[in-house]
Amino acid sequence: MKNQLTILLFLLFYINGYSQESQYKEYSYSEFFKMIENEQDSVFVLKDALIKYNSKTDLRFRVEADPNQKRDSSYVYRNDIVVNKHLELSNVQFVYNVNSYSRYFEGVLLDIHFKKSILLEDVKSLYLQYCRFEEAFRYTLSNCDQKFSNKAGYDDLANFEYTDFSSSFSFYNNCSNSSLQNSQYFLENSFKPAKKESGFLFNVMGSRFFLFQGNTIANYGFIFYSVSNNSGRTRIDDNLFDSDFIHISKTNQAGNFKWIKNRYTSPVFLELDPFSAGDEVDWNQFEKGFAAYNPLVNYLLKTINRYPVQISEEERNNLVKQYLDSVRIYDEGAFTDEISIKSHFYSYFRSRYNTSIANKVYIDLKDFETQRLAILYKENKSFEGFFTWKINQFLKVFSAYGTKPAKAVVFSMWVILLFALIYLFFPNSWDKHGKNRIIDRFSFFFKYMNKNAGIHEVYLEEQKEELMSYDTFKNLITNSKETVPKFFSFTALPMYKWAISGTKLSAAILKRMDIMKGTWSELPQKKRFWKSILLTGAFTIAILFDIFIKMLNALMLSINTFTTLGFGEIPIKGLPRYLAIVEGFIGWFMLTIFSVSLISQLLN
Repeated sequence: MKNQLTILLFLLFYINGYSQESQYKEYSYSEFFKMIENEQDSVFVLKDALIKYNSKTDLRFRVEADPNQKRDSSYVYRNDIVVNKHLELSNVQFVYNVNSYSRYFEGVLLDIHFKKSILLEDVKSLYLQYCRFEEAFRYTLSNCDQKFSNKAGYDDLANFEYTDFSSSFSFYNNCSNSSLQNSQYFLENSFKPAKKESGFLFNVMGSRFFLFQGNTIANYGFIFYSVSNNSGRTRIDDNLFDSDFIHISKTNQAGNFKWIKNRYTSPVFLELDPFSAGDEVDWNQFEKGFAAYNPLVNYLLKTINRYPVQISEEERNNLVKQYLDSVRIYDEGAFTDEISIKSHFYSYFRSRYNTSIANKVYIDLKDFETQRLAILYKENKSFEGFFTWKINQFLKVFSAYGTKPAKAVVFSMWVILLFALIYLFFPNSWDKHGKNRIIDRFSFFFKYMNKNAGIHEVYLEEQKEELMSYDTFKNLITNSKETVPKFFSFTALPMYKWAISGTKLSAAILKRMDIMKGTWSELPQKKRFWKSILLTGAFTIAILFDIFIKMLNALMLSINTFTTLGFGEIPIKGLPRYLAIVEGFIGWFMLTIFSVSLISQLLN
């Protein structure tokens, strides 16, 4: 008895399903538009129908299948089909064919001009190309279980290519629980309403394959764009979203998600779930910034008890600006949601080992945190709060929050050079002549020009005191040959020669470069001009060398102090001694920042 009841129920279900499909009236594409033309009313209504391609009468609705086809900017519209009636289609299936032999799509709404509003409910397999819509376009798909025989291989498909929409646009596909091969293609369409107060509403759920590429959405008062519960491939690529208010939602995305190269003319308000490893996301597309959508809605409901679409454009823009500038920083809940959105991007790029972009996201996240720390300090002033806030600012300037160790090195170089400039004008124990270096150089040349001796003799005379100490050592060696072991006299003499070799070498070089023979006053008048040029040149070179040595000493002193080497003393006196302590503290701090930043980048 039980088996008989089961068979009876199956037969009833089969008969009911067959009779339901048999209720659908069938029309060719030509017949469909003929019916619209013959309709006496201003509104054309059609329900429960199949629009099938007829190879004998519907050649007008056939296009060549070109996989590399792009929108042709020079396309000449035919204007042979103009629909001047409001259309209301419900539960209508446009059955189109893919003729693989002749490479044609058969059953395409090609080059149709719709002058009135369009309302489509549960319309399936709609293929548009080079169409124009002057008034509101609304598409709703909620009955996703009805199947038809479609030679294209899809039970539900929306394919919009190179089509222009000049008014409000709404597209809502909710087939998340359907077994249909649900796909949507939007390729190089133009959504540009004549009135800016028009809205753009787009919601796709449960798509097996979704492509939204090369489209222009501009001059809308608001844009709401949502994709969710898609189990297959989703691609949102190279589109322009031009509006003062843009909302993008991506939730419960199970399949492959590609979101790249889009352009947004204002900050984007996002609803996001974490990205998966197979997704492809472009950070640079958010040049104008982004923010969390849900806390904005909460703020609007709390403030004026209305949603974004219920507010005038001017009022919405003012409230949005207020939210972006202050509310999301002051309000703890909004701040938490904003950080969560940014963390999705940070985690995604780190998981793909894209350190460069991950660092950019991290800097953006830390900038936002620094703004929050400033607010917390103003609300509750304390040393800990002040220090935490300022250390964040310091880390931003000098190491980009630890993401750029090179910034710490560059800043360290500037600190070293600044302190070296200070040390340059103060004497230190590293500089043998100190501030008298230039005066000593003048004295040397005065002696040379007034003394009847070569320049090397003047030089040796100035080195006399130092040489005398070495001569004393030489005499000691000579007088002790017989009284000490030969080892000492044998090794001491080379040491003496090495000690005076530098002075002897300098004297030899100066002898070969001697400019004058005798004194300046004894030179003939005709030689004085050239000798004057040579002497001035030699003096300038000597002065430049002295300045270079003094600068080098100051630089080495600054490096020594900055790196906190110290050598057990501070080789400088006066005020710079205290500045050296400050430089040492800065150096310790900057080198620590550099080390931590470098280790952090190595670990990443």
